[in-house]
Amino acid sequence: MRRLITVIMCVAVTAALTSGVAQARAVDPVAALAKQLKSGHGVHFESVSKTNPDYGVKTRSYGDLQFGRSQVAASNIITTVDYGSLTKLAEEVAKILGLDPDKFTGSTQTITLKDYYYVTGGLNDILLPEGKIWLKSKNFITRPGLGGSAIDVLSPRELKALLADVDGKKAGGVVDGVPTTLYYGSNVLRTTLFDIKISIKINWKLWIGDNDGLIRRVASNENLVLSIKPAKGAKPVAPVKMQLSSDTYLSDWGKKVWIYAPDDRLVADMLDQLTLPPAVLGTIDLGD
Repeated sequence: MRRLITVIMCVAVTAALTSGVAQARAVDPVAALAKQLKSGHGVHFESVSKTNPDYGVKTRSYGDLQFGRSQVAASNIITTVDYGSLTKLAEEVAKILGLDPDKFTGSTQTITLKDYYYVTGGLNDILLPEGKIWLKSKNFITRPGLGGSAIDVLSPRELKALLADVDGKKAGGVVDGVPTTLYYGSNVLRTTLFDIKISIKINWKLWIGDNDGLIRRVASNENLVLSIKPAKGAKPVAPVKMQLSSDTYLSDWGKKVWIYAPDDRLVADMLDQLTLPPAVLGTIDLGD
């Protein structure tokens, strides 16, 4: 009997100690993200986004994000587009404009800073004057970050809101060599812009490292509905529906990252280049 009691006590103590260790290892993902947000450090990402399965347009991007004290301060991203079933249409448009079809499918590079973003490659090149290789534009809507999704998981405030309203969680397997927990949920966003009602239903998943609390993968599926208010006396306009999805992997957390604007000598302002070059206009038949 004494031996049985001793065994039971040992098992109970071991269970208590094991539970204590497990609890000690639990990491708050919001706190873990906030700890990463310091100047000169960042993270690498690789992402695939798809638009409307009827067309099969797919965008691949990769690059580095530079953190500031409380948010993403800058991004440097390389992007390529596969137009799927719209490839032939893109090639025809290229012919009409007298352009190399590769301009539609070639990669673009975008550097986004606090106030401006810079882009080179792809269709942007047709707007460049001689001697310039970058277009510069004011950040009216864009901001540094992952892009490709309506949720900003690299914002501690938004990440906290997402995790406070999860539908569930389960073991997420190994991602980037790290055991993870998969969190999943859904949100609905509604807003109005220029008399256009915008509704976005988002189903999202986050794979978060068990030991360090850092996001290793984020996937989202978004159903976007645009409802346009018709002019007075006009017929109702059917809502525009679109599906967007993205799947992003994050790695090299804490790496040293410094992102700078291109040399001014190689930059043209986009506002000054919005009209098509004469060489392009000359290839378009405008009729009589």
